[in-house]
Amino acid sequence: IPSPVQTALLIRKLGLPYEKALPMPADAAEKMASKAQRALALGMYGADLAYVTVHKDGQRALTILQTVHQLSDKIGIANAFDQELMEGFKKSLNNEDSLLRFSGTAFRAADQYLKNNNSDDVSALVLTGGWIEGMYLTLSGANEKSDVALTNRLGEQRRTLENLISLIENSDTDKSQSDLVAGLKDVLSAYGGVSISYEFQPPSTDIAQKTTYVNSVSTVTMTAEQFKAIASKVKALRATITATA
Repeated sequence: IPSPVQTALLIRKLGLPYEKALPMPADAAEKMASKAQRALALGMYGADLAYVTVHKDGQRALTILQTVHQLSDKIGIANAFDQELMEGFKKSLNNEDSLLRFSGTAFRAADQYLKNNNSDDVSALVLTGGWIEGMYLTLSGANEKSDVALTNRLGEQRRTLENLISLIENSDTDKSQSDLVAGLKDVLSAYGGVSISYEFQPPSTDIAQKTTYVNSVSTVTMTAEQFKAIASKVKALRATITATA
């Protein structure tokens, strides 16, 4: 599952425009009543945070981070977004790399905390929310844009989507997320006919930069109609989630 930071960097690399209206409004979080809704929203705001950060909108990033902190407190993982992180983020508003590092570190810590405390269901929802919002932000500015990197990334998300569906189904013991699963499967149905070939190459690691590079190559064959169908399904799913807000 690509991190929100990876998705936001791809958006910038593709030269897609920054649209301030795309991220969720901060006050939408106040209307998320259930733990599941808040978990999804937390992941979505994480993607929004990366999106505004790579477009150097520091003040919007700070507002979203405060919303993330409030949501994490209600879910019970405020320790991942503690005051030290908040202060560090404020001091780095003009440093994109630092902002991305702060947000990435916090979300990894939150995910680990949830797993350590047998909250795989909440963790799966946070990941799903981040994936949905990341896809929405990318596709909203790219419906008519034909780009090999974008098409390949979009095609690769079929496997990611299958994994997310499995995560939700396996952790949803009370079947309370049946509507979400149905929505995800609806997106998956739009991938019918999309052809993906995969060539494995061993990953490489830059020890000095503490970075591992995935060198495997995927080639995706996707028509314009298939691209639009996937984009439409993603937007529809996102709309059902934000409708409660």
